[in-house]
Amino acid sequence: WRAPTPREVDAELAFHVEMLTRELLDRGLTPDEAAAEVRRRFGDPARISAAARQAATHRDRTMRLSEHLAALRKDVVHALRLLRRAPGFTAVAVLTLALGIGANTAIFSVVNAVVLQPLAYPEPGRLMYVTSQFPTLGFDEFWVSPPEYMEYAERTRAFEALGAYATGAANLSEGAAPERVNSVAMTASMFDVLGVRPMLGRAFTADEDLPNADPVVLIGHSLWQRTFGGDRGVIGRRVEVQGRPVTVVGVMPPGFDLADAKAQLWQPLGLDPANRQNRGSHFLYLVGRLAPGATEGTANAELASLLGRWGEVAGGLHAPNDSTHRLQMEPLRDQVVGSARTALWVLQGAVGLVLLIACANMANLLLARAETRHKEFAIRAALGAGRAHVVRQFLVEGMMLSVLGAAAGLLLAHWGLGLLLAMNPDSVPRAAEIGLDPVVLLFTAGVAVLTGVLFGLAPLLHVRDRAVSSALKEGGTRSTVAAGRASVRRGLAVAEVALAVTLVVGAGLLLRSFWNLTSVDAGFDRSGLVTFGVVLPQASYPQPERRVQLLADLTARLGAIPGVEDVSAMTGLPPFRQVNANDTEFEGIEPQPGMPPQNVDYYQTTTAGYFETMRIPIVRGRGFTSTDVGGPPVMVINETLARTFYPDEDPIGRRIRPPFGDSIPWFTIVGVAADVKQGGLDERTGTELYFLYDQGPRYVGFAPAQLNLVLRTDRALEAVLPAVREAVRTLDPALPLVQPRTMDAVFAESVSRQRFMSQLLGVFAAIALALAAVGTYGILSYTVNERRREIGIRMALGAGRGQVLGLVLRQGLVMAAVGIALGLAGSLALSRLASSLLYGVSPTDPVTFAAVAVVIALVALVACLVPARRAMGVDPLVAMQAD
Repeated sequence: WRAPTPREVDAELAFHVEMLTRELLDRGLTPDEAAAEVRRRFGDPARISAAARQAATHRDRTMRLSEHLAALRKDVVHALRLLRRAPGFTAVAVLTLALGIGANTAIFSVVNAVVLQPLAYPEPGRLMYVTSQFPTLGFDEFWVSPPEYMEYAERTRAFEALGAYATGAANLSEGAAPERVNSVAMTASMFDVLGVRPMLGRAFTADEDLPNADPVVLIGHSLWQRTFGGDRGVIGRRVEVQGRPVTVVGVMPPGFDLADAKAQLWQPLGLDPANRQNRGSHFLYLVGRLAPGATEGTANAELASLLGRWGEVAGGLHAPNDSTHRLQMEPLRDQVVGSARTALWVLQGAVGLVLLIACANMANLLLARAETRHKEFAIRAALGAGRAHVVRQFLVEGMMLSVLGAAAGLLLAHWGLGLLLAMNPDSVPRAAEIGLDPVVLLFTAGVAVLTGVLFGLAPLLHVRDRAVSSALKEGGTRSTVAAGRASVRRGLAVAEVALAVTLVVGAGLLLRSFWNLTSVDAGFDRSGLVTFGVVLPQASYPQPERRVQLLADLTARLGAIPGVEDVSAMTGLPPFRQVNANDTEFEGIEPQPGMPPQNVDYYQTTTAGYFETMRIPIVRGRGFTSTDVGGPPVMVINETLARTFYPDEDPIGRRIRPPFGDSIPWFTIVGVAADVKQGGLDERTGTELYFLYDQGPRYVGFAPAQLNLVLRTDRALEAVLPAVREAVRTLDPALPLVQPRTMDAVFAESVSRQRFMSQLLGVFAAIALALAAVGTYGILSYTVNERRREIGIRMALGAGRGQVLGLVLRQGLVMAAVGIALGLAGSLALSRLASSLLYGVSPTDPVTFAAVAVVIALVALVACLVPARRAMGVDPLVAMQAD
């Protein structure tokens, strides 16, 4: 059956109109009456004809589509049959594509969730993150003080709502054992800023966000499920947080977080609107929601205007200004993503190179496979198969391989993502949002289609007219067309090597950078150190003397554990902690223009024996001793502070006063300790003051509540941990043990992002290197097979086995050398893009480049040896007889 043509439709319609007209005239109707009746029954003939033609055209298109679908179905069945007949080829092809597509899918899922997707708030593009900046102190991003927040909230018109928050952790006593959970203290206005409400209960009110209000708390969804069993009756329940009873008023929705703080408790910040005097205490972050019609530009313009007049509002006291104490803003998403953006795009580029290598490898595989089918293509063409049909067959075969590779790649990506996030849970922001969502699946489908087209069209070299005629004539001999195809395959192998070189250079630079980080001298001996934290809440330990006594009792119990040599405590755990940046008074040193500002980066409060436990050298004077507990106020400084404020004199005996009030006495310097990394292994060493914990109640009126204890022991963490838990539980059952771990684990965590990058790029480089080696091996194996007759003739004419070996090795190593040269040139052009990710190594480091060239050359040599040895074993007689 076929659809009628438009002319046939018109003829059929005209016939029926004519027959009806004659019948009506025979009945005695006038011509006009007959025409009217025809129109009544058939409508306007011209319109009917057009509709009929349209229907016929639609039927024709439907038939053609059906024919195409039937042909496509045949091609798919034929392609699957061919792949089933070559299981080895299919397995290699699918695995190659799975590696390329799976790696791209896994990394794109991270890029999509972290960089591309908006934050999970209503209209997230209107959220701005506000911090302060102290250029003269070297702080590009710093906290905001409560008076600055309140004054900004009162004066701004660019934000319809402005909120403040501070991150931390809190002791939660609920269930079988107390636990330490991440918490956020924030203003009630933050709910309006973020546009999020609790899924159960309510948010806390503005009245509850004032000092001395009844304490309330909101809990996170996962905490609600884990600790409270998902009980909806938790609303109104009293729980103990930081040693005091508070009322649960709400449960936040699943996945809710603030600036990736991973918080599970939200409490009122409790700022006093009347307290505008404590202007030097900076500990808040601000988030604002732009007013309707306002933009980031208008908000910045308003802020610049406010900075110019802020001193008048503050009454001449410490206030933001446009030179030494600025406020700045950026989109909240930019703050959450931070430096991870560059790292993730570098990784996406790396897996893109892996995919290109996989495509080049697949193109070479299909070219070699098509070489064995060239006579089939020639015969099909000679029998009338059009070029379009053969092209479609190639595309279908390529797409079948791509679909299978994409399916396997999705499995690899799913498995790899789980492993990646389990090994590096804190290395990537917004980790909870990463997954194989519809956007990622669409990306995978697009990659599969693109790769299928890219390598699927490679065998078209075999269906050109010249290739067809040559296939029918050459009878197995080489031709110009065959030589051209060999050149294309060699070019693809060179491209694979060049791309692999670029990727391995990047991995080598990152690995050297990571090695440099792990080799940094942090200033103390971390071997044999076990650490954990405790927090002594104000409600349970209101007097600082009680905190000092508990710490003394705890260190005594811990020191009695078998295998423990020394025990000490400190407030800040190196090598990575938050900066203090406290203004500090130095006796006899007047602030002068051009001199360093009298501000100290880190305050560290320790127990006696701390320097001995950590094995921090005392380079001048002495450390703390037990006699200092009841003695005059003393302190120890680090070498950087000594060089900064006492460059040409002995600091021992000089006096310093911390900014804790006018009644605070001067502290005498008794020792200078070696520098210890506090702000990160890749950051400069800051100035540091050490105070003795036991002197706090007498001289400054307080003792820090949050402490880190360190034990030097020759036993493993698992061996001493039960005794440590028992010692803490005996003294206070409500105290949770915070993150017990070895100091080696602390170090590993401080470089987790660098390790994450170097590990991933190293894996991708290894995959690229393996694919390039397989590609080189494949092209040489095929070349040896293709030139067997030539090699046989050479050997029959007297060529030795060594000459044959050199012939094949030379061809392979020349390809490798060209690829290495191109890859090194590309690396020089691209390596600077990753310079911000490197530490202690230049992006054009000659050692790395030379090492990569040697490694690639050795891999290429190994890949060439197997085909070369096969060529040496060619039997001249058999080779010359074969055709």
